[in-house]
Amino acid sequence: MIIAVDGPSASGKGTVAKIISEYFQINYLDTGLLYRALAFKTIKNYKTASLKNALKVVNGLTEDDLSDPQLRLQKFGEIASKLAKEKQIRDALLAFQRNFPNQSNGAVLDGRDIGSIVFPEAQIKLFVTAKLSVRALRRQKDMKRMGQNISFKDVEASLKARDHRDINRAIAPLVCLTDATVVDTSNIPFGSLKKEIIEIVEKKYKSLSLGSSE
Repeated sequence: MIIAVDGPSASGKGTVAKIISEYFQINYLDTGLLYRALAFKTIKNYKTASLKNALKVVNGLTEDDLSDPQLRLQKFGEIASKLAKEKQIRDALLAFQRNFPNQSNGAVLDGRDIGSIVFPEAQIKLFVTAKLSVRALRRQKDMKRMGQNISFKDVEASLKARDHRDINRAIAPLVCLTDATVVDTSNIPFGSLKKEIIEIVEKKYKSLSLGSSE
């Protein structure tokens, strides 16, 4: 079973994916961290995150590279977004993502092109979204917890620019697929969100099981 969770930055897709992973006991991969890890490792090794430098380290990325808390810093998110526009980078990371579910009996992956490019055959697809102002407030709170004091206005502008890049990039743009279930997390508390997500996945899984037995 492969479950694809897509959506823009700070929409809550990571929270949704973790709910699914913990409740259904399947592995979870935050694919955004792959790009952040690439940005981090490239800067660490070469000081500048040019495409040429990123290509030197991209094939050496491992799951261990995804655990550094510094990956959550805004600067690595900005660099990751720019690297993600490059076809050579996306192609290089595609194998890593597609191989991930092979380690177990399935997986839940979140990102921006999981259902459209990485696993278009995913049995369950979710598109998680939220209002820009809500997402900006969430991101600002996360940054403050990490010691980054950035104004709400600047965070909102950064997210808006990120959305524009993700939606309009030529390679694997962010898109809400017609076969994806939309989940708006703007005004839903965690307890209610958890209940809703579990119900959606269970219902879809049951439907798939019934369909395969006919």
